[in-house]
Amino acid sequence: MRVTRGEHTDLEAPAKAEAAADEVITADYYTRSPQIRLTGHSLGRPTRAQAATEIALDGNDVAQLVECAIRHPSTNMRYAVLAAIWSHPDSFRQIFRFGLEAPVGFPEIRKIVAEELAKCSLKPELLTFNRAEAAGETLLPRMPLPAHLRDRERR
Repeated sequence: MRVTRGEHTDLEAPAKAEAAADEVITADYYTRSPQIRLTGHSLGRPTRAQAATEIALDGNDVAQLVECAIRHPSTNMRYAVLAAIWSHPDSFRQIFRFGLEAPVGFPEIRKIVAEELAKCSLKPELLTFNRAEAAGETLLPRMPLPAHLRDRERR
C-alpha cells in the first residue's frame, strides 16, 4: 500500500486488511455500512508517518476495487482476485451456485455455464448402466440373491 500526498509519500508498506468492528450509520439513521480497515504494516521497517495510517473502505468502495482488479490489464491482478475466491470455499460455492441457477437476465453467464458443462459431462454411453455388464467388470463375482428375494426376480 502506498499513501501519497502530492509529491510526498506518507506511507509505503504492505497493507493489513481486517473487518472494521464499527459500522458507519448514514445521515438517515436507517442504513448501516460495514467497512474494511486497511492499515499499513511496516514489517519492522521504519515508516515515515508519525501516527498509524488507516484507510476505511465501505461496501461500494470494495466493489469498485474488485471490479477494477478483475478488469485490470495485468493478469497477476486478475489472478489475485481469483485466488482469494478459490481459497474461500463459501464464496466459491456461492458463485458456482449463481452460475448454475443464473437468472434469465444473464444470458451470457447461462451460455458459458452450458458450454462448460457440455465439455465436462459424461459420455452418453456411460450414462446407460447395465448391471450384467458391470458385474462382469468387477473384481469379485456377483453374489446370488438371498432365498426370500429369488421369487421377485422372476416376476
